[in-house]
Order: sequence, then C-alpha cells, then structure tokens
Amino acid sequence: MQALHDTAGDNEPGIPAEVAQQAVQWWLTLRGAPVSARQRAAWQQWRAQSPEHEAAWQRIESVGRQMAGISLPLARATLAGPHAPRRRRSVQLLAGLVVAGGSFALLRQTPAWRAWAADEVAALGEQRRLALPDGGAVVLNTDSAINIRYGSAQRVVQLVRGEILVQTAADAQRRPFVVETALGRVRALGTRFTVRERAASVSVEVLQGAVELTPARAAQATQRLNAGEQGRFTALQAHSTGALDDAAGAWADGMLVAARMRLDDFLAELGRYRRGRLGCDPAVAHLRVSGAYPLADTDRVLAALTSALPVQVHFFSRYWVMVRPA
Repeated sequence: MQALHDTAGDNEPGIPAEVAQQAVQWWLTLRGAPVSARQRAAWQQWRAQSPEHEAAWQRIESVGRQMAGISLPLARATLAGPHAPRRRRSVQLLAGLVVAGGSFALLRQTPAWRAWAADEVAALGEQRRLALPDGGAVVLNTDSAINIRYGSAQRVVQLVRGEILVQTAADAQRRPFVVETALGRVRALGTRFTVRERAASVSVEVLQGAVELTPARAAQATQRLNAGEQGRFTALQAHSTGALDDAAGAWADGMLVAARMRLDDFLAELGRYRRGRLGCDPAVAHLRVSGAYPLADTDRVLAALTSALPVQVHFFSRYWVMVRPA
C-alpha cells in the first residue's frame, strides 16, 4: 500500500497498522447482523481508549461512505467468518487504506482492489469450480479472481488475476464466448482450455476444440490454437509455443504433474499453492523431478522430495522453507 498518500491532513495522528486493522474488524462486524448490545458497548469502549482508535474509526467510516456502491465484496467480507480468506484480504486492504489516509480513488486503480472486488475469488492454495449461466463451467486455480459478464451480444469471463480452466457450452443465442485479460482476448471455438496470467504475458493451453488469441493493441495479429496446442500473447503479439505436455490442466484435478522438471522450477510452481517463501539452494536446482503430487498438501509433497532426491527440507518457520542438499 506504499503507493497511497496520506490525504487526511498533517494535524491528524498517524495510525499504526494494528489499530487500523482493529478499526476495520469493528467496521465489518457492525455492518453484519445481528449485533448485540454487548458488542456495541465494547466497540464504543474501544473507540474511547485512545485518540488513535477514534482517528482510525473516523477514517474507516469515511472510506465506507466512499464505498457505498461497492456492496457485493463488502457483503461477502461481512458475512465471512473472522478467519476466512476473504475476510482477511478485506481487512488487509482496508487497513492499508486507513493507514494511508483514505485515498479510495487511488486504491481503485490498483490490482489488489480489482482482485478484491472481483465477482469470484479463489484464495491462495484454494481451487474453486463454478457453473456458468449458459451451462458451461470454470475452475479457478490458486490465488485467482474473475468477473462474469454475460450480455445480449457476448459471454465474457474477465480474468482479473491468476489462472482458470474453462469448459464452454453451446449457447442458444449463439453469442461468442470470450476470456478477457489485461493483455488481450481469448475467443473460444467450442472448447476446453486454460488461461494463465504471467509476469508480462498470458499463456493458453487448448485441451479440446480451438481458440483465437487477439492481443489488446494488435487486433490484426490473431493466432489460432487447436486442440493439443499451447500459445502465449502480449498486448502486441500472439504466437503458438508448440504441443501440450501430458500434464496440461492437471492442476484442475488437484495434481501437480512433473516429467523431469528442474527442481527450482518445480518448487516455484508448488510455491503458488502455499503462503510464504519456498526457496531452492542453487546446488540442487538442477535436479530433476518426476511424478504426480497432490496440491492439497504441499508439506506432504516436500516430504516426498526427500525420499526421491538427495535433498533436505528446512523449515525456518511455517512461511519460510528452503530445500537444500542432503
């Protein structure tokens, strides 16, 4: 949240992150129902404990007024349990805004906001299967977010962040089906395919049927991919990157499949499904990994590596893990 600037004025006290999070938790709690008299009394007592508490409350109330039209994500965060991933993300996002002084207009331009306000979200380590309005389906991979925009002219799934697998269905209105990304569009031609956002490009794997890739700033540079092919596009170009490997789409079945994958690449992929840092000592980065590994238990996968390779897994903390030579 460093990009946000304090617009609250120099005379207002600085608000520590911990106090900001407390204010957000109270705000979300009071938006829920029902709220007991004891909870309201505790909230009032919290506000009266220090000027910092009251300043934090005034800021989150100001943010709330600015966000009056953003009801869906707020409602989901309010109803979620205190330890639910959506609730935690909401607290972190809004607390950063409170600390920064309430620059909501600037916040709305950030990727964090777009992901938070998305229609459907999969938390880090989570995978979600959703039915689409036309009978098709979409699977969200770890740390992914989408918007679903079906209209009279076309059916659109906006990939806000992460990776999805789409299974299209026939449409009685014959509307085209499109996955929109920040760098371009993927038009389905009766198909099953994956779309993944990467650092500077978007990759696509076609499991069935065919798709057309159209870069956002080069509409004439369309690239067709058929079943068994994969490709990639940026905002300016699209191209095929060859045939699919046997592991394509395996993540949608909860598996990470590797065929002589470098250990550092394997750990980078596994790290997408767990919090914190998962590192690899350069001395063992070249080792090769093969097999099918369950994504639902990344600790189990790490333990399996020690049986298959001359490595040890060092847990410096739950969120800092390093794989080193045995």
